Amino acid sequence: MKAAVVKQQGMLPVIETIDNPTAIAEDDLLLTVKASALTMVSKCFSLGSHYSSHDTFPKIAGMEGVGEATIDERFYFNGSKGAYGALAEQTLVDKHRTVKVPTELDTITAAAIANPGMSSYAALVHRAKITENDVVLVNGATGTAGTLAVKMAYALGAKKVIALGRNKEALKLAGADVDLSTSDYQDKDQSQYIADLGDIISDVTVVLDYLWGKPAEQIMQALYQFSNRRSEIRYVQIGTLASPTMNIPGALLRSTKFTLLGSGMGSLGAKELVSSIQQVFALAVQNKWTVPTVSFDLDHVQDAWDAPSHPRPIIII
Repeated sequence: MKAAVVKQQGMLPVIETIDNPTAIAEDDLLLTVKASALTMVSKCFSLGSHYSSHDTFPKIAGMEGVGEATIDERFYFNGSKGAYGALAEQTLVDKHRTVKVPTELDTITAAAIANPGMSSYAALVHRAKITENDVVLVNGATGTAGTLAVKMAYALGAKKVIALGRNKEALKLAGADVDLSTSDYQDKDQSQYIADLGDIISDVTVVLDYLWGKPAEQIMQALYQFSNRRSEIRYVQIGTLASPTMNIPGALLRSTKFTLLGSGMGSLGAKELVSSIQQVFALAVQNKWTVPTVSFDLDHVQDAWDAPSHPRPIIII
């Protein structure tokens, strides 16, 4: 079969012909892969640079996708067995870590929406334990995951949603109650940005943070200076698009009911991840959600690798 193979850690995949996988164990499920989303997580995991990577090389690239067990039976999978991955004509997965794709959801949408949808659903439900009284701030609300997080917060009953990011047009399209573009403050004093930010997030109770780094520092400073101090704030760290590290003001932790949480593989169990994706699919069908995508065939995997993450690159196999 044709597959995109990563020969050494950090090396981009190349197309090769290899043997097809064979199901041996009772929980093995052999899938004919139809589509795979090339997310940042998938790329880092494939190259061995993701925190959850524990790999030997060579191996097949790709972390997640949608495949067929039979003509009328499609499954989303996240993670394959052994050295197999999503970027191949077939893969071998654990059947207990798959989600059946609803008939109402097309294959490309299912592949594209599962990971970004899961990131906000799991953070809101399993980590922040969202209630109907919560005011949710999405930091980094202009990409695929952040835009979907705004919709997810509303779908899960948030009282109010605030969107924060650089791209003004994308922020407006996200559809939050309030939005603030950080690009308006690039040439201005940071204290003015903190004051304006503090004014709109003083009643925030849940933060979904896809950026970390300096944007997170600014949010925490604004919360320290301007939060109403009456409600607990659950700050959920999801991504590190701005920076992998940041400085946390100690006074914030002492002066507010502030809880810092992470949401990802490790802080969430396999059952929580699977159930989250099941719910994402159900909500996508119910609300007719879509995700902007651009498609590549497997032979052009390196073009897909270099493409921006928004719209979401999807490899069709």
